[in-house]
Amino acid sequence: MNYLKTLFLAGSVLLSASVWAEGGGDRVIDRISAMRDKAETILVQAEKAPPGQRDAHMAEHIKMLEEIMSQLHQDHPDTAMTPQQHLAWMEKHDKIVDDVLSQMQREHKLMLSEK
Repeated sequence: MNYLKTLFLAGSVLLSASVWAEGGGDRVIDRISAMRDKAETILVQAEKAPPGQRDAHMAEHIKMLEEIMSQLHQDHPDTAMTPQQHLAWMEKHDKIVDDVLSQMQREHKLMLSEK
C-alpha cells in the first residue's frame, strides 16, 4: 500500500511539473505578446503625435522593445517538448520577433522623417 501511495505521489509530481513547464512557456509567450501589443500602442501614439512631441513616445517605445528583446532572449523551449510542441513554440517566438523588428523599422522611418 505504501509503495502504491509513493508511486502515485511521484507520478503526480512528475505530471504536474510537466504540465507546469508547458503552461509556463505559454505564459511567457503570452506575457511577451502583451508587452508587444503595448509597445505597438505607444508607437501608434508616436506616429500620431506632432513632430516636436514624438520624442517621449519613441523613448518609451525603445525601452519597451529592449525589455521585449531581453525577455525573448531569455525564453527557451522546454526540453520535454515534443517536436510538434517545439515547432509551435518556435512559430510563436518567431512571430513576436518579426513583429518587434517591424516596429523597429517603423520607428526608424519615423526618426528619419524628423530630420
